Amino acid sequence: MSTFTFLNHACFIVRTDGALLVADPWLEGSVLGDAWSLVDGSTSSAALMAELNGASVPVYIWCSRAQPDRFSLPFLRRFRSEFRGIATFLYRPGRDMRISNELRRHRLPMAECPEGVTVGLAGDLRLTAFANGDGDSFCLIGCGGRNILNLGDRALPTMAACQAAAPRIAQLAPRIDLLLTGFGSMGWCGNPDGFAEREAAAQAAVGRIAVQAERFRPKLVVPIASFARFARADNVWLNGGRLMPAELLELPRLEGVRGLIRFLPPGARIDLQRDTPGTLAALHEGAVGHWARCWRNRPPPLPRPPPASLGELKAAFSRYQERVASGMHVLPWLLEAVGALRPLLLHLPDLRQTVELSYRRGFHLKPRTEGTNCAAHIAMFSGTALQLLRAEDGFDTVYAGGCFWTMRRSGLSSFGRFFLPQRMSRRGADRHRPLAMGGYLWRALMGRMARQLQAALR
Repeated sequence: MSTFTFLNHACFIVRTDGALLVADPWLEGSVLGDAWSLVDGSTSSAALMAELNGASVPVYIWCSRAQPDRFSLPFLRRFRSEFRGIATFLYRPGRDMRISNELRRHRLPMAECPEGVTVGLAGDLRLTAFANGDGDSFCLIGCGGRNILNLGDRALPTMAACQAAAPRIAQLAPRIDLLLTGFGSMGWCGNPDGFAEREAAAQAAVGRIAVQAERFRPKLVVPIASFARFARADNVWLNGGRLMPAELLELPRLEGVRGLIRFLPPGARIDLQRDTPGTLAALHEGAVGHWARCWRNRPPPLPRPPPASLGELKAAFSRYQERVASGMHVLPWLLEAVGALRPLLLHLPDLRQTVELSYRRGFHLKPRTEGTNCAAHIAMFSGTALQLLRAEDGFDTVYAGGCFWTMRRSGLSSFGRFFLPQRMSRRGADRHRPLAMGGYLWRALMGRMARQLQAALR
């Protein structure tokens, strides 16, 4: 017998008679410095650990990307200390080396799932990983003659992308029995007054479900990977415009596939051999009501990080420069000297100050003149800025958490370009791997040129 159990957010279990596969375990606590929390906080790592320890079969844990809603470090630590069986962590090797580095650091057993190669796990359970950009992956899972396509919340967002991937997927799985896909974006979608941007992002997520279901024609669609909310006082505006399951199902764009979509509550189990949209109708109705209550009964926002002084920020930026230099020598300085990187103007509203961050000139306070804050690229509170500069993954954490707002049209791209050296180091593209470093810079340059061309053609 083969079963699928939805646990929470993007986490689920596929179980066969000979093995158990867990995907993307994040079941409790907040992530990204309290920027995200689960919509339903009733699940726990302890309950999952108890189930895994009682499974009496080999356990596999699939990690689709290094972001903490898919790759939870507290779970890794708990797993290492409490698991008593045979386990293997699975990931797709690629340019982003954060998953493999972290698994080695925790001394956890791991196995690579190369791009497009079907890996047999135990019995008839198998997994095929596919790349979705440098650091993200989606997968095809086979068991008991059934095929599960797990697209998460990012992969194949358009009909063109689905059409391009469909031939490769069809070679491995002529029929998709279960499609797992997200129904809402957790990305940064504009400033507090940018409701139209968030509404557009919500509609794009709806279109994404529709085109995926229309192209792959699954027997059943289960939404996952969208059961988290922006949780901090300095990012809660990003929840505006996001659709509850009940609102999603009423939209005309899903008219042709609505009968295939079945929401599940945490802990719900599907028999992959027998269950159909019809047999799951009652469970679906209960789940829609459950998620509506969770959406309405949201807790008050979590506080943002404590304020930091200008002295603390200056010292943190100095240490940041030292870390970057240790991995890249003078490369950031040279990139700024030739104009490939530009100094970042950062406004700190709680300190009523704007500072300049520069690889060549260091940390400088801008004069308090009228309009200085408007000249900044981005704004964030000083505690968030300290997190940005102190943490090894500061940019990834702050950007994914959405705890900032832009002050000019080019603010977002300037923010990303300035912290390119930090992102490269985190992904293993440093002086120890010169080819990877050159490739990363080349892709960044080509992406910038493409964006500039698109802007010129508008």
